[in-house]
Amino acid sequence: MLNSGELPDAIQGYNFSTSDIVQYGVSEGLFRPINDLLKYCPEFSRFIEEDPSILTDITATDGNVYGLPAINNIWSYNMRMFINGKWLERVGVSNPTTLDELYNMLIAFRDGDANGNGDATDEIPWSGAWSEGGSERHLILSAYGYITKSANNVVVDYSAVDSGGKEKINYVGYTDQYKEYLQYMKKLWDENLLDRDMFTQAETQVQATVLEGVVGLCYMSAPYVYDPDNQDDYTCTTGIVDQPGDTPRIPVTGKVYNTSRFAVNADIEDEKAAALLNYADAYYSLEGWAYATFGPEAGSDLDWFEWGHFYNEETNNIDYKLNPDATGAWDHRITYLTFYSLPGCNSTGYDPYRVKYAEVYPNSAIGKFYKDGVKVRLDEKVQQENQAPYYADSVPDFFMTIDDLNRINELITPLDDYMKSMEAQFIVGDISIDTEFDNFITTLKQYGVEELIEIYNKYFDAYQANKG
Repeated sequence: MLNSGELPDAIQGYNFSTSDIVQYGVSEGLFRPINDLLKYCPEFSRFIEEDPSILTDITATDGNVYGLPAINNIWSYNMRMFINGKWLERVGVSNPTTLDELYNMLIAFRDGDANGNGDATDEIPWSGAWSEGGSERHLILSAYGYITKSANNVVVDYSAVDSGGKEKINYVGYTDQYKEYLQYMKKLWDENLLDRDMFTQAETQVQATVLEGVVGLCYMSAPYVYDPDNQDDYTCTTGIVDQPGDTPRIPVTGKVYNTSRFAVNADIEDEKAAALLNYADAYYSLEGWAYATFGPEAGSDLDWFEWGHFYNEETNNIDYKLNPDATGAWDHRITYLTFYSLPGCNSTGYDPYRVKYAEVYPNSAIGKFYKDGVKVRLDEKVQQENQAPYYADSVPDFFMTIDDLNRINELITPLDDYMKSMEAQFIVGDISIDTEFDNFITTLKQYGVEELIEIYNKYFDAYQANKG
């Protein structure tokens, strides 16, 4: 639709990045600036009043706002790497805090009959889908001080900070310790500590393998999604460092989770644009949060199919009457009842609304569930405990000029494609790290990696100066 220029009145449910907004809003004028219409968004305006940085973060280079964002709760984590805690107990090791400890843990998983079934050969110490989420590699990259919140190869490089230097933007393949990272990962591969399908399988295959009870460490959106019957067995990784004494760092998402999830067509009349924004503003309300997060309550007027949520007094939990085709509560909830990729704050949870909803609607299922205050799942609680002390800012979502954005787009695709191919081949031994790494660096230079880094640091320096 965007490429054709033929748009509906508004687009909801798509995560527009800053790059999208610069291209389709600032440059091509397909999106309507909404600065003058925020008065029709009282709920969102309240968030801005409480934290003006939200408005700053969604304001483009021309001074305009082109959409309504997703608001983030600070505990929404990016390093969703989970370890089977039962395995840790059986092999007698602790949650690793250094790369050496991580290696030793994986060795113990491989050799110690960690799943306790009497067969010491069926364990997969570390499984994952390398090409999909990116979290697997960033568990190790963060140990060297390279922080990003996605599979992106552009990172905040903190590696010099501990010795008195300053963080900067870097391209991970061009960093000082990337070769060490490759050598570490190749050691894991050579010693059969990584899933042999790590670089070819999809996330759904990883989930199926987890359900077999043979995986010790992997990325999970949440344990109750991957292994619902044993979800409390899992603990998340903590801050891992290369050398003892280094500062652990884990990427954290800012208050703005996504820059725009509701954009308005520039060609529609002002009255309709105002009405659409007023509609989308409801997602920021207390009631909008509850409905978008949990779906309709059982027995309510909106529970058309009798699949709504209810408070289970025996389990002290919110449960659902599952659709027969649903694989579990999470699948039922996100497939049949609730909404994601919306403006508002439902995607990552929002603690203030949990408490307030119980105060305003004490007799509702949600109200009963939160009557004694905020409750979080065990995996959420453990993530806050294990990771929050080590949160570090990742690469900001910069608004660039259209010329810089176009140049970045020209550079980044061939660089990333080359990196993805070479990294896997280095790790599995198809290409020698010792003999080919210098050629790899030379090729990155030929692809323009230094220019890419220079453009990013221009914006990062300005961001740092504005930050204080």
